[in-house]
Amino acid sequence: MESMARMAGPYGRMFVFHFLALLLLCSSLRADRVLDGDLASARQGLEQLSHAFRAAYQQVQPAVVLITTTRQGTSVHGLLPPFHPSLPEDEEFGGLGSGVVVSPDGYILSNYHVIEAADSILVTLADRRTFSAAVVGFDPLIDIALLKIDADDLPTVQLGDADDLQIGDWVLAIGHPLGKGITLTQGIVSALGRQAQIIEDEYGIESFIQTDAAINMGNSGGPLLNLRGEVIGINTALSTPTGYYIGYGLAVPINLAQEAMDDILVHGRVVRGYLGVHMGEVTQELIRELDLDLKRPRGVYIDAVESASPAARGGLRDGDIILTVDGHPVDRANQVQTLIYGLDPEDQVRLALLRDGVRQHLEITLGEREEDRLLARGQERLDQLGLGVEALSGERARTLGFTARVAEELGFEPGEKGIVVVRVDPDGPTADLGIEVDDVITDIDQQQITTMPQLARLLSELEVGESALFWLWRPGQGIDMRVLEIPE
Repeated sequence: MESMARMAGPYGRMFVFHFLALLLLCSSLRADRVLDGDLASARQGLEQLSHAFRAAYQQVQPAVVLITTTRQGTSVHGLLPPFHPSLPEDEEFGGLGSGVVVSPDGYILSNYHVIEAADSILVTLADRRTFSAAVVGFDPLIDIALLKIDADDLPTVQLGDADDLQIGDWVLAIGHPLGKGITLTQGIVSALGRQAQIIEDEYGIESFIQTDAAINMGNSGGPLLNLRGEVIGINTALSTPTGYYIGYGLAVPINLAQEAMDDILVHGRVVRGYLGVHMGEVTQELIRELDLDLKRPRGVYIDAVESASPAARGGLRDGDIILTVDGHPVDRANQVQTLIYGLDPEDQVRLALLRDGVRQHLEITLGEREEDRLLARGQERLDQLGLGVEALSGERARTLGFTARVAEELGFEPGEKGIVVVRVDPDGPTADLGIEVDDVITDIDQQQITTMPQLARLLSELEVGESALFWLWRPGQGIDMRVLEIPE
């Protein structure tokens, strides 16, 4: 180019200058076109994401419900959202939550803590119809409850697979936070298998999906969705010292919730496998302290094996380190719990473990927790007696005249109400003894009855042919007594 300019003199230099300017202009135009193309492509991608959010919301929103509960001694005024039907002036209020319809005939998944100790439960659908709900079953160990309303042809959701989730996946939360009406928030999966120490039961199973989608009070029980609009979790809690959203929320994986729901529908209760061990994390400090033959922390350390448990019978020992459960690598206790939860009593589980530095394999037949077994046997005894019972709600107590004064005279502590008969089999043994619907069971063999688990445990101890003394309170008549015998 310089030789051409020298050969052409000043005209050549001018030619070169204009030529270079033209090249720069063309380059600038191409850059602008590339930049415009990038912006258009980015905008199109964001619009597609927004479309996915809208489509998921529109698909699921009709099946998301508001749950309001009443408990004795709490005022309702000012706490319900504007669209909620008015409650009677003397109605008492306990809390707000959300739920999701999983069958056209009115089954609804929610959290156990949403309906725990509720005197009554109201469900408001997306079309603003309101129904009383009954508790079909629950599992406090994973904070899941299954409710039922008397309705048909309801919109439902599609359940997904939480095992497909990966950290960084987009998720959406829908519910009724703070009673402000149905709300959609978005975020990503920020952690999987998270423990948060919010389930107080020592057997509680915490393996939460953690998300930065905003979750507040009232979201509990609502669905967490993937971009296909499938439910992959039940929103359960927010991790915060203030009680309000400050960064992330927690959801029960839908696989765990569905396992509980299926058991409740098939067996009337949750049936879960039981191993019988106390576990801890393998840390660098533990490796040094116990001089374990490990180069890095891995597996789950067995602190203790319960006597006469399936683990003890299967040969598991204190100090063993579980490496895999049915081929799935495990590094945290909640991973072991989650895998066992998906199995039933009498199922066999294969464990790979380290014992004194040597890799071994065990095959253990799972059992059932004693408490679960007793509760199931207690329910069997109620069926044999031909009785259906439930905890006496505040609403029903008022209807029957079972006042706080009556409860006190019968020896109940404040807030305790006993168990009420809601069904009597006309062909069962109790019908001939004159037991009626609305009778309140106050004592069995001089032990006061205040909760369903207590009743079930007492009944579970009765053998066929054995009798028990039932004390009953009847509206308008007071206390009566019946001797009931467990039939074959």
